[in-house]
Amino acid sequence: MTPHFTPSSNTARSQALWERARKVAPMGAQGEGKYYAPYPHFIERGRGAYVWDADGNTYVDYWNGAGPGVLGHADPVVERRVAETIETQGVVFCAPNALEVELGETLSRIIPCAEMSAFLNAGSDVLYMAARLARAVTGRTILVKFAGSYHGWFEDLLFNVSSYEKPADNRGLYAPLSESIGTNTSAACIRVLDFNDMAAVEQLFETEGDNIAGLVVEPVMHGPLTGCITPLPGFLERLRELCTAHGSLLIFDEILTGFRHHIGGAQALLGVTPDLAAFGKAISNGHPIAALCGPRAVMEQLAPVGRAFFSGTYNGNVASVAAALATIERLSDGSVFAHIAAMGAKLGDGLNAIFDRYGIEANARVFGSVVALHHSNRTLHSFGDVWRHHDMSFASELATFMFDNGLYAKPRKTQRLLVSGAHTAADIDRTLDVFDRFYVGRAAA
Repeated sequence: MTPHFTPSSNTARSQALWERARKVAPMGAQGEGKYYAPYPHFIERGRGAYVWDADGNTYVDYWNGAGPGVLGHADPVVERRVAETIETQGVVFCAPNALEVELGETLSRIIPCAEMSAFLNAGSDVLYMAARLARAVTGRTILVKFAGSYHGWFEDLLFNVSSYEKPADNRGLYAPLSESIGTNTSAACIRVLDFNDMAAVEQLFETEGDNIAGLVVEPVMHGPLTGCITPLPGFLERLRELCTAHGSLLIFDEILTGFRHHIGGAQALLGVTPDLAAFGKAISNGHPIAALCGPRAVMEQLAPVGRAFFSGTYNGNVASVAAALATIERLSDGSVFAHIAAMGAKLGDGLNAIFDRYGIEANARVFGSVVALHHSNRTLHSFGDVWRHHDMSFASELATFMFDNGLYAKPRKTQRLLVSGAHTAADIDRTLDVFDRFYVGRAAA
């Protein structure tokens, strides 16, 4: 069952707005990511670590706009830079601007794979372009991904994100399950495996390596169902070796990991350099921009130098580029990363102490500022592990309790909590008190 929350009387205006919205928008929300049953909270504003809904309720925010707000909502330094840029320059010209050159130079300096960068507007855009580039460069068609990872709305990689079916054969391959109707990508062009299943990856490359255009992977899984799953020792390194040996492109989806864990992305933190990397979300603290980064030999296959088509009216618009530059400046001394990692550790340690205290079969997985609740008595290493060993039965009850007690996060089968630079130790203490009160009633007999 899809997680939901049980409404209370203090969300009446959100319900009324949703009743209006559903007359003019599918399910009353602009996309799946904004909807949950029976209706979503309508958020009116956000500042720092807090959001306020249409009914005036205040929440400590752990949804974090699905990940962009690494500095917190409406960071004054970033917003001031954007306002100044709009006032002095404008917003969009569909023409080159000096700021986009500065951002490209900045990314080349801090990101290992970023000899060149292409700017688009959202994570889906750059991952779509990465898939196109991989096929253009290699002349091959097959893409490889891992079950449970969301790489955007486009059909080439929209397989096995939340739909689960046991691997179809003894090689560990999943039957490709599209998450949408209306797509035209043949399942013959995709291979889906479990994250951390090195034996399955090696067997796939042994049998089909010469036909694989690219392998797309989150260096740390932060997806909608997995929450926080780290690579086993040597896993990413072996992916790098196999892609190099077979002439396939290794593509890192750093939409969530990028600028949340390290200024150079997870690739700098973990020491594995991909051929292409997609960045978005935290790169600009919430303003619409994304970047595809890679070596010159690959990136120059994009138009107008190459024949892989690439264009867009809003690509590199000055307002979003200014936001990215200001965000990167704020992150560059490392203090924000140190703070959010400390707050993430405090939250994770506190949750695990609660689980121990009440005999709850659960564990909080932590990677930097990302915390995920896995209701299992074991460490989960893949999407398959989550489906087999994670108890999702009281996800809705937990979501309701969180909302009713001033914590904001979208109801999910695996509850993921994203910490920002604006969260304080007091916020974490308040949060842990809420979780303590939830789990005390579920203590083991």
